[in-house]
Amino acid sequence: MCNINPHVRLESVKFYLNSNISLRKTAEKYGVSYRALFKWVKWYKEKGELRLLSTYRRAWNRTPEEIEKRVAYLKEKNPALSLRKAKKILEKQGIRISIKGIWNIWKRYALTARPREDPYSPFGYSTKEIEHSLKRVKELLRNRKLEEAARVVNSMPSFPKDPVLTQIPEQFLIPRRRLELLFLSFGKVSFAEYSRKAREIRKLLEKNELFYSSIFAGFAELVSLHWMGAPGEELKIIKTLKKRIKNMNDPSLKYLICMHEGIIYAKHFNYEKARKHIRKCVRLIKSLPYPFFYDSLGSFFSYMKDNKNVAYYLNKAYERESKEWKRRILSLKIAYACAIGGRYREALTLLRHSEKYKEGYSSSFFIVSGFCAFGQGNILKALSFLRKAMEKSERGEIRNHIHATSLGFASIKAALGDLKEAKDILVKYLPVFKKYKMKSEILITNSLLRKGKISKQLEKFPVFRLLSFLQKGEYYKALKIAREKELLGLFHRYIVFFPELIRELLDKGKSIHLPKVILRFPVFNKHNIVFNVKFMGDLIIYRNKKYIYTNLGPKEKALLIHIALNLPEPSKFLSLDKIYENFWRYSSNPHKNLTHILSRIRRKLKIPFHLLEISKRKGILINRGIYFTTDYQEFEHMVSQARVFLRSGEWKFAKRDFLDAFRLIRGEPFKKMYDRWSEDTRLKIIFRIESIFSDFIDECLKQEEERLARKIHRKAIRIIRYSDELKNKLTEEKDKQFPDI
Repeated sequence: MCNINPHVRLESVKFYLNSNISLRKTAEKYGVSYRALFKWVKWYKEKGELRLLSTYRRAWNRTPEEIEKRVAYLKEKNPALSLRKAKKILEKQGIRISIKGIWNIWKRYALTARPREDPYSPFGYSTKEIEHSLKRVKELLRNRKLEEAARVVNSMPSFPKDPVLTQIPEQFLIPRRRLELLFLSFGKVSFAEYSRKAREIRKLLEKNELFYSSIFAGFAELVSLHWMGAPGEELKIIKTLKKRIKNMNDPSLKYLICMHEGIIYAKHFNYEKARKHIRKCVRLIKSLPYPFFYDSLGSFFSYMKDNKNVAYYLNKAYERESKEWKRRILSLKIAYACAIGGRYREALTLLRHSEKYKEGYSSSFFIVSGFCAFGQGNILKALSFLRKAMEKSERGEIRNHIHATSLGFASIKAALGDLKEAKDILVKYLPVFKKYKMKSEILITNSLLRKGKISKQLEKFPVFRLLSFLQKGEYYKALKIAREKELLGLFHRYIVFFPELIRELLDKGKSIHLPKVILRFPVFNKHNIVFNVKFMGDLIIYRNKKYIYTNLGPKEKALLIHIALNLPEPSKFLSLDKIYENFWRYSSNPHKNLTHILSRIRRKLKIPFHLLEISKRKGILINRGIYFTTDYQEFEHMVSQARVFLRSGEWKFAKRDFLDAFRLIRGEPFKKMYDRWSEDTRLKIIFRIESIFSDFIDECLKQEEERLARKIHRKAIRIIRYSDELKNKLTEEKDKQFPDI
């Protein structure tokens, strides 16, 4: 009778119940057997329409549903209960069921070992029964029958990882379904809200004696507390979870507890306890040879600052992973470890096959690219990559990336010989690290600023031992640690803050064992020329941090700015045809014009001829040894930082960076420069500035800082006063907010 259309069943039952016609005559009317109709009426009265519309046929020899629930409740109440003990308990209650039968019920109710690819998950396995129920739930939701859909969901033994659950209001769900709904909301709500809900569900499950399910609510709470940086609360949850999993024969749960506890000790620099836990995890992982566990163990070693083992376990995870999208993510993580280890070519090779476009990973991609560019001597290319990393950072990623990018920016400034500004960048980010309780990052920053000595306890961690040797001036010991622990990438970024060590050894004629591209950095080689070209207002030029008074003409200024923006560091080149197109489009002899203008720039700025060379044969202008920085690069960098803070809800830090960016704008860029390139670039920059001003003013109004909004609005009008079109555009947009201006 299961082949009869479910809607015919429902129609026949409703006809029988709503009329005075007998059961037999109704059966004859619909062409079904009397016994089938009798059974359908019984089902309808017990479970409603759902039972009649179901095409799923329960196995004839399957345990009755009431007994199944009792068997499942035994495991929920006592998570450590074994199959044999459960069988004995049931026999005493007069229920005879095999060990295999008990196991099948526990598996159906998701009360057995978790999926190896996601051991935190409370979700169950998909079965024909569950698939059919899901199909029915989706149908009910399409018809907007929320309560009926919730009843179907609540009646399921377990729930698979399906987003359809998010369409049902939480108040309609039983505690176990609420737990599964919570896991689907990870990353979509704040960690504080996630932690609060996890705690609420855990206590509700414990109240109902569903202790097995409460373990996974505890893990949800633990993960959120980890992201929030609340170690005291984490240890309390770990203590509770240890009681729950005591005597349980589940190595994955024991591993997770051990890993989380060990990470807390590592974050608090308790090396001995953290090391004890990491050894236990290494033993446990022998029975868990799965990608997830190798990946997580690699993360654990990252808290120990042991990059060598990070790379080792990530590679083991990569070897065992079969899913292509997960392999791409692992490639990115391994590339990060390689960049820290100074293996830049290997890191760049891995980046070609790594995840770049998936949300949450593009920022890491550009951070690794920036580290590699720096290690290969491309300082300003590294700056560009790190700025992209900031722009790509998603909400919630600030704790992950802010230290890497801020250290990268500071290292670039230091490499260019501007140690004061490099240290200012580090000091600027200290309040951010303090707010997020990033103790390790605070200590690293203070070490680079040479504030305070590193304790013996901290020296047990390789990174701090490396910094301690640099502080003490023991260069070769620091280099040895960097090589042994695969921290050469960090060493290259740290050593620019201690240039006197390199200079002293070079003066003595000793070997440095650093790549030549690193030794060419201006901070180590005072013969290198670094120009800081400020054109966001009247042109100002600094050479190696010294102001240069010069009387460059309009065309000379324009060409210098063009070179600074397009040839920012040695080995870069620019097509002569592009220069001619931009500056001498209709000239009969553009090469002669370029030669004369470039000669005057060289003479006035005292630039050796060979450092800016025209190769007529190759048709290019080559930068052979000059570093150019501009205030516009710095402006874009600060705006990128500000927007990351804004997306993360950090208005205080965002406002600070926006205001710092606005201070760089001193007036009209490209003033009295009328060549084609200057006009086009001026327009692009003005539109960019206008857009940023407008966005900032809108945000000020949202934050109820009207006074600041007025002040910035006045500055915006002054800066773009020479462009009536843009001035009118900005004024019209803000007239409604500021009618008195």
